[in-house]
Amino acid sequence: MDWKMIMLACAIALAGILSCKLWKLKQDVCEFADRLDESLDAVLQGRKPEESADMQDSLLGKVNEKLGRTLHVLEKKDEENLRGKQQMKELISDISHQTRTPVANQKIYLEILKDMDLPGEVTEFLNKLEHQTDRLDFLFQSLVKMSRLETGVIQIRKERGDLFDTLAGAMAAVVPAASKKSIALEVEGGGEKLSGETDKNRLLLSHDRKWTEEAVYNLLDNAVKYTPEGGRVTLCVEKKEIFTEIHVRDTGKGIALERQAQIFTRFYREPEVQDLEGLGIGLYLTRKIAELQGGYVEVRSEAGKGADFCLFLPNAGTFTVS
Repeated sequence: MDWKMIMLACAIALAGILSCKLWKLKQDVCEFADRLDESLDAVLQGRKPEESADMQDSLLGKVNEKLGRTLHVLEKKDEENLRGKQQMKELISDISHQTRTPVANQKIYLEILKDMDLPGEVTEFLNKLEHQTDRLDFLFQSLVKMSRLETGVIQIRKERGDLFDTLAGAMAAVVPAASKKSIALEVEGGGEKLSGETDKNRLLLSHDRKWTEEAVYNLLDNAVKYTPEGGRVTLCVEKKEIFTEIHVRDTGKGIALERQAQIFTRFYREPEVQDLEGLGIGLYLTRKIAELQGGYVEVRSEAGKGADFCLFLPNAGTFTVS
């Protein structure tokens, strides 16, 4: 009986010791987790984790040392990225300047030559040369825009303004091309149909007017380009709960479902339109502009049944681009 009591007492004592050790271990783990969380917060804020003499040989001390070294590497990478971005900015500006002058001079010389009394065959060649010069100028401008957006040289600056004014600018720019093909341009979704902070002729939305106009123009220009003569292109605005939707619908050739994911990539052009003018940059720029404003763009289409491109812009909040 005495031995049983002794064994029981020993078991109870051992259980108590183990419970104390487990409790202490749990406390140590919780303390380690809290201090590790503080160290991670410091790194995320760009600060070096805390270091003290009592943690030099501890696990937390070793972790903090690695985090400090990681932060140092990231800071060096950021410095290299900033230098690279600055070099890219200077390179793009230099390319833009160096190409703008010769192209402008070439256009002037072509105008002078066209005013001269030249044989009909020469005039025909001059017209072709002028057309190719315009294409070259458009290519350079598009490449510069794309490079500036990708490298962060251009900053999106959102300001509260009337979206209808922005859309009017995009619509006006595409009128000449639509007129040449007798394409009807229609507008749907007036202010009286919209909810939110609007009146009959206004739709107030925080957006970058210049680049949003560029994005919508690219959609309209694309619709006119791939819609046959006598077709129709419709611009429609719908304000929903989270996003304002800008639809550009056309009666063109449509886009096969398996190609719809590719059309927003750089330089992509569908095989059957290779003979038409275009570089495959417009839709890519539209996607980048939408993303930089916290929005997105999508397409709904079927082959032979036209297309509906929709640009989504957020209604509330300010999306900051670093």
